[in-house]
Amino acid sequence: MRIKEYDYGPIGTRLRNARTMKKCTQEYVANKLGVSSQHISEIERGLSGLSIPSLMEICKILDIDADYILFGTVTRDNHNPLNEILLKMSPEQSSHAEEIIKAYAKSFGIIS
Repeated sequence: MRIKEYDYGPIGTRLRNARTMKKCTQEYVANKLGVSSQHISEIERGLSGLSIPSLMEICKILDIDADYILFGTVTRDNHNPLNEILLKMSPEQSSHAEEIIKAYAKSFGIIS
């Protein structure tokens, strides 16, 4: 089975936008990632893809979700008061909080 050629342009554009919003240079990201600034340039121009480990590290460097880089959607808002609380919780505490919120939403018919 042959995998269809992928257009990396939108990913590169979102990466460039995230980098410039954080006022980081290509050189800074490249140094943190351990690659050349030319490689970052190629990714941002859609000429090259990036590995999952590189994507994960770039997300840490730029403090951004992989969902935004890959799909253009933001699933995490660090400035949301609920997210700020959830980020301080252990995985077990977070799971309990999720169940409480689901029960609350069900009581108002928000979810079924």
